[in-house]
Amino acid sequence: MNNGAPLSRRSVLGAGGLAGAFLLGSPGMGQANSSSASAGHVVSRPVLPSDRQGFNRRWFAPNLQRVYVPNTSQDVAVCLEQAVAQEGRGVKVVSGRHCYEDFVYNEGTDAVIDMSALDQAGWDPDRKAYFIQAGCDNWAGYRALLNSFGRTLPGGSCASVGAGGHISGGGYGLMSREHGLTIDHLTAVDIVTWDDSRSRATVRHISESSTDPDERDLFWAVRGAGGGNYGIITTFYFADPPIAPAYASLWNIAWDWSELSEARFSRLLSEYSQWVAEMPTRYFTLLKLNHSGSGQVSMLLQMASEPDANLDQHLAEVGEFVTSSQKRLAPVGKVARGQQTVQHLTFFEALWTLNGNGPNQFGKYKSAYLNAAIADDQSAAMYQWLRTTPEGIPATQMGPSLVQIDSYGGAVNTVSSTATALPQRSALLKLQFQTYWNNASRVGALTSDWEIDQQEAHLSWIRGLYSDTYASTGGTPNPAADPRGIVGGCYYNYPDTDLGTHADGRIEDALWLYFLDNYRNNPRNLVDIKKRWDPSNLFNHAQSIPPQ
Repeated sequence: MNNGAPLSRRSVLGAGGLAGAFLLGSPGMGQANSSSASAGHVVSRPVLPSDRQGFNRRWFAPNLQRVYVPNTSQDVAVCLEQAVAQEGRGVKVVSGRHCYEDFVYNEGTDAVIDMSALDQAGWDPDRKAYFIQAGCDNWAGYRALLNSFGRTLPGGSCASVGAGGHISGGGYGLMSREHGLTIDHLTAVDIVTWDDSRSRATVRHISESSTDPDERDLFWAVRGAGGGNYGIITTFYFADPPIAPAYASLWNIAWDWSELSEARFSRLLSEYSQWVAEMPTRYFTLLKLNHSGSGQVSMLLQMASEPDANLDQHLAEVGEFVTSSQKRLAPVGKVARGQQTVQHLTFFEALWTLNGNGPNQFGKYKSAYLNAAIADDQSAAMYQWLRTTPEGIPATQMGPSLVQIDSYGGAVNTVSSTATALPQRSALLKLQFQTYWNNASRVGALTSDWEIDQQEAHLSWIRGLYSDTYASTGGTPNPAADPRGIVGGCYYNYPDTDLGTHADGRIEDALWLYFLDNYRNNPRNLVDIKKRWDPSNLFNHAQSIPPQ
C-alpha cells in the first residue's frame, strides 16, 4: 500500500486485471483540453444476445443493430459520430447495465456504445489526480484505489454497478456519512459532447477551473445529473479521495415478524431514526424492512475504524457502541434467535462482504429522501403493505421485497443544495422501495398469462405501498406538498418512470422530485445547461433533462 507518492498510471490494475493502459488520445495524456474525434478509431463487433438484455430482466432491446466498443476517450467520440451517422438517434451508452428502468434496453435502441473496455483506475501524473474510467465497476475502482494507494470513495456496495452511471448520478454508500457523496470528491471529468450542427463529437476535460464558464456549468450539471443527459463521460478524476479506514466491523441483528406488532414496528422506525441522527458519522446502517413472507426484519451496521486507530482501539469502540445500542433497541422486541452477530474485518473484506449484486431478476424500485424521522402515518402504511401478499403470489415469493432505510446525512449535509446538481442536502434517511421476482420466461419476453399476471401483481403491490406511504403529500415524497417538512424528493440514480416521463406528459413532476429547484428554477439550472450543450437532445431517455 502506498499512501505517499502515487504510483504511475501504468502500474495500476483495471477491471480485467491487466496492467494499466494509457488513455490514448485522451486530454490527460498530453492533449489539449478539447479535441475532435478524428484521431481515434472504432472497435465494433456483432450483436450478442447478452447485448440486448439489461441487468434487470424486465428490459430488453430487440432492435439493437450494432455495438461499439471504444478503448479510449477519442474512440468514444469516433463511435458516437459513426453511430449517429449509421443508426440515427437511437444511440445509447452502457457502463454496468444496472439501470432500474428501460432507458437503454427498449425497442427504440438501435446502437449501443459499450464502455466496458474503458476499465482502468489509478493515478494520472499529468492531471495530478486519481482516476476511474467509466467502464469500471465499483469493485474494480475500490480495489485499485485501496490496494495501490490506500484510498477509497464513498460509493455503493453493489460490486458490478458501473462507474459511469453511479458516480455521475451522485453515488453514495456506506462511507457517505463520513465523506459525503462521490460527486463531492469529483474534481474533473473527461466528457464527449455533441455538436449537431456539424455532426461532430468533441472530447473535453472540464472542471471548476475550466476557463470557459459554460464548461464550468457543465461540470456542475454532471455531478448528479450526468447520466444520459449531456454527453458521454469517459473518465472521472479525484484530486484527494478519502484515505480508507483499516478496519470495519459489521453488526447484523434481526427481529421475527411474529414479534412485531404495529406498535413495535412503529417503535422500531422511531428509535432507528433517532439513533441514526446521533451515531458517529463513520457509521452507516441499513434497516431492511423485508416483506413478512421473509419471516424477519433485519438491520446492518458498518462501523469503520478511526484514522490511525489500531485494532484493539477499534474493537473497544465497537464493543461499547454495540452494547449501548442493544439497550436502546431492546424495547422493539425480542431479537431473533441466532440473529445477532458482530464481524470484525479489514476494510477490504468488508467491501466484498457487503457486495449486494444478487442474481439477474425482474425488479421495480422507488425512492424517497426523508429530512426527519418517519411519521406515524408513513409507518402504518408500510406495516400494512409489508404484511400484504398479492393475490396469486406465494407469500415466500414476496420475501425479497422490502423497504430499505439507509442512514444518511453527516458529511452529505455539509454541502450546499446548489453546489452540485443533486439538491437533497438536508436528509436524515434515504429509502429504497424494492420488489423482485423471477420465472422461466424466454429471454426478452413474457409469453404466458402467469408471467404477465406475476409482474402486474408485483408492480401493483409496490405502487400501492409507495402511494399510501406518501398519501399525505399526494402519493410521492413531494416537499412542495409537505407542511411537516419530512420528505425531500427522490433519487435520480433510482429512476422510477411512475413519477412521470416525456411520453406521458408528466416529466416536469418527475424531474422536480429528483432535482427540486436545481431543475429549472435556480439561476444555474439543468435545463439551461442542457439547452447550451445538447439543444438537439441527442442524449435522451424517458426521464432525461429537456432542452427547453
